[in-house]
Order: sequence, then C-alpha cells, then structure tokens
Amino acid sequence: MMDFLLRAPENPGSDTAPFMSEILIHEGFAEVKIEGTARLFVRGAAVSSANGQMHILGDAFDDAGRPITSNRLDGLCDAADGVARLATGFWGQFVALRRDDRAIQLYRDPSSGQPCYSCRTKDAFFAASNVDLLRRATGLSFEICRDGVIRSLAYRDLRQDQTALRDIFEVPPGATSRSTDAGFSYVWQPLKRMNIRPLPSEELDRRLKAAMLGAVKAQAAGARRIMLELSGGLDSSLLALLLAELDIDFAAVTYFSHHRGENEGSFARAVCERLGRPWYGEELQASDIRLHESAAAHLAWPSARLFTQLFDSLAREAMGELGCDRILSGGGGDGTFCYLQSSAPLLDCLANRHSFTQSASVARDLAIAHDTTIFEVTWRALRRMALPRGLSWKLDPSFLSRDLRWALSRRANHGGMDVGQAPRGKCDHLKQMLGIHNHFDAYNSPRREALRFPLASRPVIEAALQIPSWQWFEGGNNRAPVRRLVTGLLPDEISGRRSKGGFDGIILDTFRERSGEMKAHLHDGWLATEKIIDVAAVDEEFKRFQETGSARINRLMMLWDVEMWVRAAGRRKLPSLVQPA
Repeated sequence: MMDFLLRAPENPGSDTAPFMSEILIHEGFAEVKIEGTARLFVRGAAVSSANGQMHILGDAFDDAGRPITSNRLDGLCDAADGVARLATGFWGQFVALRRDDRAIQLYRDPSSGQPCYSCRTKDAFFAASNVDLLRRATGLSFEICRDGVIRSLAYRDLRQDQTALRDIFEVPPGATSRSTDAGFSYVWQPLKRMNIRPLPSEELDRRLKAAMLGAVKAQAAGARRIMLELSGGLDSSLLALLLAELDIDFAAVTYFSHHRGENEGSFARAVCERLGRPWYGEELQASDIRLHESAAAHLAWPSARLFTQLFDSLAREAMGELGCDRILSGGGGDGTFCYLQSSAPLLDCLANRHSFTQSASVARDLAIAHDTTIFEVTWRALRRMALPRGLSWKLDPSFLSRDLRWALSRRANHGGMDVGQAPRGKCDHLKQMLGIHNHFDAYNSPRREALRFPLASRPVIEAALQIPSWQWFEGGNNRAPVRRLVTGLLPDEISGRRSKGGFDGIILDTFRERSGEMKAHLHDGWLATEKIIDVAAVDEEFKRFQETGSARINRLMMLWDVEMWVRAAGRRKLPSLVQPA
C-alpha cells in the first residue's frame, strides 16, 4: 500500500485555501505532474503517462505478471474506454487516476489492497489513501455518521461508498467515481454473463494454480526477503508451498497464544520442515493490549479488531530481526476458496444440466463438511429457493436497541454489482470475497505498507469464481481443489485439516481481567447515548459472563471496538496542511 493525496480545485480562479505542500515534501511525498490545475502528491510506487493525464498509484501488473509501464499507460489514456481496458487488463494493489476535460476519474482495483477515500469542501475535491490525509488537507475533523455505525453493526462486512464518517466516501474495490459526480459505478463485474460449467478436477486445479503462481511471483518481485505470515492453516500453508516452488526466499512467522487450541506452531513448523524453510514463533499476550486505543482510529470504518494492534507490533519486530521488507498473507483465502456455510452449492448442482445427477453426492459432502444431516442441507436448500437471487447481508440484531431492531430490514442488498443470472452459490461466493475487504485496511505501519494478499488478487479471484460452487466440496471436505494441490507435497495434517485457529483466548483473557471496566464504558458510552445498543441486554450479558464465564464475547468485543473507534475518531487531532489565513 502507498500513500497519496489529490487536490482538485472546484474553481481554480477562486482557490482560497492552498495547502502547504512543503510539509508533504518534508514527510517524503513527491509531487507528480498532473494535467490541469489539480495537484497530486505520492509516497510510494507511481507510474504516469507522458502527458500527465493518467496515473497508477500503487502496484499494477498485466496478466503475465509484468509491472505496468509509462508506455503502456500512454496507450490507455488516449482511449475513450481507457479505464475499462485498464480494469480488464491489469491487476494489483492500485488506484488509477485519469484526467479529462471535465473531471478526474478514479478507479480502484478489486484486489482492494490500495484504499481510496474522497471528500469535498466548498473550494476543492480531495482524494487520499487514508482519512488522516483528508483531515489534514481540509482542516476538518469529520463527524461520526450514526447511520454508518449502525450499518457496520447490523450488516457486518457490507461496505459501499458511504463510510461511518460524515462526508467521507470510499471508492469500492472494482468501482470508479468522478470528482464532479456523487456516487460510483462498478467496472469490475465478475459474475455478469459468466458461463460456469463443471470441468475435470485436473483442469480446475491447473487453472487455479497457474493464477496463484502468477500472483505470488508478481507480488514478491523486487523484495529483499519475504516474511510469510504462516498460521498453519490450509491457505497460508499453500502460500508457503507456492513460494518454495518459485524458489523465493522467505521466512515464516506464526502468531500464537498459550491457550489450548490456539497454538498453531506445530502445524506451521511441520510445513516449514517439509519445505526446508526457517520458522519463527511470536507469542501474543493479552496484557499487551491497549484496551482504550482503537486499532481503527485512522480508518473511516470501525473495522479493525482490538487484537490487530498485537499483530502490528510483532510484525514490526519480526521484519527487523529477519531482514524482511515485504509480508505475504493468506488473508482472503477463505473467501476466495469458497469456504461457505451454505446449502446453495446443492441448488447450483441441481440447476446445472451437466451435473444434476451428482446432487445426492453433493448433498452428502455438504452435510459432512457442515457437520449436519443430508435432510437439513436439503431443507435449507429448498428454503433458499424462496430468496431472491443477488448479494444480500442478513441482519444481526443482537444487542441492538429495540427501535433499531424494528426499523432495520432483515436483509441489506449490495448496490451496483450485477450478478446477472449467476447461480446462488456463486452469489454467496462473491459476497464472501467482497466481505473480506472490510479487513484489508485494518493495519498500521510498517505492516500496512509491506502487506500483500495474493490469494485475494483479481486473477485468483476470477479463477476461483469460474469453479462451480459444488466442485469446491469433495469427500466431505471444503476447499477441495486446494487440498488436492497440497496433497503429497505438504504433511497430511495440513491437507486434511478441517479445524481453524483463532485468538478467542486472548479476548477471553481480556474479558476476565477487565469486563467490569468494559461494561461501565459501554453502559455510559456513545452507543448507549445514541440509543444504538440495548443497554440492559448488554449489562445482562456481561453479568452472565461474570457469573458463568460464558457469553457472546465476540459480539460484545465488536461493540467495544466500535465504541473505542468513535471516541478515537472524534478526538483525532493532526497537523493541518491548510495555509493559515
């Protein structure tokens, strides 16, 4: 990820608030020539066309994994459909900027690694890689958007352009927006007119592996040494295998806690021993959590979990000790590899004339994978047929106030993405991929700049979407193509692993030590004052935990994260770039 700030005056002749560019230059930014009166500052990788009309902010690669060049950008900026051609021919972690006679057009790659926020003042349009730059460039603090906070709690992982900060907008991954217009439109439409048909397993595996090798090779290029965040799960272990096959130098680091079931070290060590690569363990300590600090204070959404601050700190130390300047993560792998808790793959199989005879086998595989019965899978599939086709998020009403529970819709729809006549399982698959974007920006420096997510890159996403949803399940296991790719090359406990690690123990320790303090803050906090949460229900849940040690602590922790984000965002003070009057 890289930093950028764009300022485009609404009326160049009456521009009354020029900002102090020398401060940005002192902080390591460089001013990039841009056509017209707008000014663009970047800190990191950027490629520009010769005429200054089009710019790539971040890393962009073609389908062969080659970085984009100025010469190729020249050809795109002269074409009327240049942004659309860029969207189909290049991928990476980038925002594209194109200037025409009337406006500046922004496009954000669907791989989502490069954030892009925007706002307006009476003098200018601004776009930036983070909200702090917008705060500094405008001199505004930006009020909390109550509706945005409610959406983040009610429909987890549904993000579009309106953020939880008033007057701050986000360009969604795969979408484009213009400086002169409100709203956005999707250029990337992966399910529109997609022809999904079953293929032999060997061909599916070959296509998926080719896309992943290309993504890993491109995103590792130019690094001194790679640090792989290796959990020991299937996705990050697959990344280790791909790095080894490409003969890329890397060291694996595993974050673990002392809680039973949360020490993934044995799985990660087994992977590294098989591949002959070094492994290092970093232990998380609940005592290191700064409870009243928000890990998302710099974001426009309360999307970062509290324990993210622990990962950021340990990653910074490990990068220095190991001499690594880039981090590869398996983040997004669950979504890409169709880790669905859904009966929709059975519907997809029944609806496809090439595969409906396999439906009994698919129902059995889904029942085993979901630890339920064939009857339950079939019943849920029949109920699913009554729901409209599309991308929708189910309401989570837990601990929300009674008024909100009555007012909110049972489902919220995703706007702008055209799924055409895509099977329901593919809609669920894409929904998972879109949801993971809510977590890709939840990091702080230097981990933020170094992180890459090759399993969530556009070529891998599109290769995965081409695989029918039911073909991700085989022998009672999910993520079947990935398991086939690692079988025999990694230890059996990896290829056959069905469990997933986590860090609930860290949160549990925090609750044991400080639940009374957390209860008091939530009882009198912003969420309570704004009548967003049911204070009595929250108090009762804390009481249940204190008496029995059992509660919905993940949901309570989400409320705490949001409360701390509201407080941090509301009092965030930064040095201004606005020229004093």
